[in-house]
Amino acid sequence: MKLLPLAALISTTLFASAAVHAADWPEGFSKCAAQGGTCDVGASKRKVSFGIKNKWVVKSLSGKVACTVATFGSDPYPSLDKKCALGPLDGGTTPPTTPPTTPPTTPPTTPPSDTDPLTQAAPATGWASHGTGTRGGAAAAQKDVFLVSTPSQLLAALKTEGGKPVQIKVYGTIDMAADGPFKSVADQGVRSLISLPSNSTLIGVGPNAGIVNGRIMIKGVDNVIVRNLTIANPCDIAPVWDPKDTSTGNWNSRYDGMNVDKSTHVWIDHNTFTDAPRTDDQFPKENGKLKQCHDGSLDIKNGADYVTVSNNVFKLHEKNTLVGSSDDTTTDDGHLTVTFHGNHYLDITGRSPRVRFGKVHIYNNYFQGDRDAKLYPHHYSIGVGYKAKIVSQHNAFDVLGAKECGDVVQASGSSSKTGAIVDSGSQLNGAALGMGGESCKFSNAIGWTLPYTPAVIDASKVRESVLRNAGAGKLSVR
Repeated sequence: MKLLPLAALISTTLFASAAVHAADWPEGFSKCAAQGGTCDVGASKRKVSFGIKNKWVVKSLSGKVACTVATFGSDPYPSLDKKCALGPLDGGTTPPTTPPTTPPTTPPTTPPSDTDPLTQAAPATGWASHGTGTRGGAAAAQKDVFLVSTPSQLLAALKTEGGKPVQIKVYGTIDMAADGPFKSVADQGVRSLISLPSNSTLIGVGPNAGIVNGRIMIKGVDNVIVRNLTIANPCDIAPVWDPKDTSTGNWNSRYDGMNVDKSTHVWIDHNTFTDAPRTDDQFPKENGKLKQCHDGSLDIKNGADYVTVSNNVFKLHEKNTLVGSSDDTTTDDGHLTVTFHGNHYLDITGRSPRVRFGKVHIYNNYFQGDRDAKLYPHHYSIGVGYKAKIVSQHNAFDVLGAKECGDVVQASGSSSKTGAIVDSGSQLNGAALGMGGESCKFSNAIGWTLPYTPAVIDASKVRESVLRNAGAGKLSVR
């Protein structure tokens, strides 16, 4: 292999400007370390800047990089502590955030855009818009915008100060087990955890951004957005057999792909949740049943409020979404305000969602499955559990083998602990759903009305709309 001259590998140009607003790194770069710290650049070479106040050195580097003068060979600002920031890949595929040759000369003069996926607020067609609304990290300063591609970069970016707005852009697939397979339940519990703070946006850049071997926790916080990510549902390395718990297939696993717990103003949009590449058929049978290692894709519980789940794909999974954790959590009553719209449920066995207590709005979703499928056969879609208060509008169910409403909308739990649901305009295999018929007799005493005006389309148009729009990779993020 021919080695390039040192001058070809290192850019020692110092960019300077008389800008009113001084930048600490080139536009499109994201902070990775303060001077004296270490940047985890990853295996592929990236542009890395070193400097402050519109003066920096840019070098092409990979691996663990010390943020020091010695690494960069020049001190652009001797009187101040510098910062290091990651830019695009050096050659090959370049992420959309390519820096210009000079820094901006003026600060932004416009407020955050309502159409830029990085700063867009949750739309006024779901619960997340209620009250103060949901903007995540839209107001983040430049120094609090990060481009991450490794677990260490992601976890470092999550360590924000006192709820300051932060934007975290994920480039490529981040494997939380990149340092080696999980060695124990305790090890998996620590290394798989991705805990999002208040006022944060976690968003994928490009069509292949995602998380594997990770679990996203949104707990006890407010104002969080997660968009444009493919999330492989985590596989518990030590699921527990419970012969009495037939509702879970007797195997109990610990981790969900995402969990919204005691949190408010959360928008989960344009993501793809899936068991792939580790689907259930790849695991052995024990005690006469497949050793199920997955728990939920997305659970929402413990008094969470003002949550919108929109334009996502949920596929190849059994126990998809709980709203409300148990019949005994009566403090959930009056909470769990959640909207599901524009989502695609493909080859999901059940819980799409299963609702307890919540004031839940389910509209314009597309459910697709097969009751006789060998892998992830469809059992039901919407579960009406204890004190559920569900408004269903213009959903489309295309389920092979489903003949009546009760095949897709089911009472979940004991006959003495029932819920309520009203439906308008939904279709099962192209015909009217038949809510209120013999197989679908539920109370309609939901006791609430929508606090927003949804942009509902006819059920006959839902399939085409959802297939065109739902899932990760559909947003253009710079």
